[in-house]
Amino acid sequence: MKTKLHQNMLTKYHKNHITLKQASALAIVLGVGLVLTLLLQGFLSFASGAKGDERPTGNVKEKISKVVNPFDTISLVARAAYVQDLKTGEVLFAKNENERLPLASITKLMTTLVAREHMSGSVVVTLTKDDLKAEGDSGLRPGERWRLDDILNAMLLISSNDAAHAVAGFVGADGHPEKFPDMALARTQFLQMMNEKALALGLDQTQFFNESGLDVSDTQNGGYGSAKNVAMLFEELWGKYPEVIEVTAHRDARIYSQDNIAHILPNTNEIVGKIPGLVASKTGYTELSGGNLAIIFDRGIGDPVIIVVLGSGYKERFDDVQKLVVATMEREFKLAKN
Repeated sequence: MKTKLHQNMLTKYHKNHITLKQASALAIVLGVGLVLTLLLQGFLSFASGAKGDERPTGNVKEKISKVVNPFDTISLVARAAYVQDLKTGEVLFAKNENERLPLASITKLMTTLVAREHMSGSVVVTLTKDDLKAEGDSGLRPGERWRLDDILNAMLLISSNDAAHAVAGFVGADGHPEKFPDMALARTQFLQMMNEKALALGLDQTQFFNESGLDVSDTQNGGYGSAKNVAMLFEELWGKYPEVIEVTAHRDARIYSQDNIAHILPNTNEIVGKIPGLVASKTGYTELSGGNLAIIFDRGIGDPVIIVVLGSGYKERFDDVQKLVVATMEREFKLAKN
């Protein structure tokens, strides 16, 4: 027989503990709830995941760039600009890229290309007094002998009009100026070769009136073309003769003539040391053209990008190109993150 104390203890126990039957029922209820909760969480996760995994149609980079493209807010002084990924052919930025504008010494890119296509880089050019009459003093000397590649290096690096004049006469005379009675005619023939090459390359906005890009008169420059045409020309020259254009990636160079005269020549590109991965560059400036600058730089290993600005200011052309370099790098970084 249970004592009163025993009964009280049992009553207290039943108040604090559930029976096995009650526990089973509770477990079933909790289990069903847990399953429902997991199912609900799974559905929400699937819906969220499906939305996150949705792939945009069309060009993904193009869609992303509409949101993160740093070029959208860029402000330039240049009248025209063009930025292209040479590896993919993608145009990253363009402003009046087909407008025909004066090129100034950008013209010397074509002078270099035509000269090298018609002559070996090892042939020797002898400077004359007539060659040194061109505007600007490059430190070259009458009677001084130069390998063609070396004088082209000097011409590109310091934008030497003397060198351009000498190269045009020499190549226009087919390498034998001593047998050519009229050197003016030889340079005319070289100019014709330049314009024929422009047509062959499909440079539809390009025309040359001299080999240097100097202003011919108060109203006419020595060469005309579009920013897009310049990019096409620069890419052609770099692709065929990188050893000639490579010197323009340096602040200066010591170049020896065949008479063992050393010429220490500074680059006319003032920001040459501020552009990471610079491969090549060419400046241009006259009163008619304003400030021009074209560069090729490596955004990464084997990832060259070309930038051209035309019709900027003398100093502003450097600022414009730096802005475009920064925007190019930022765009690539943001695309990589996305």
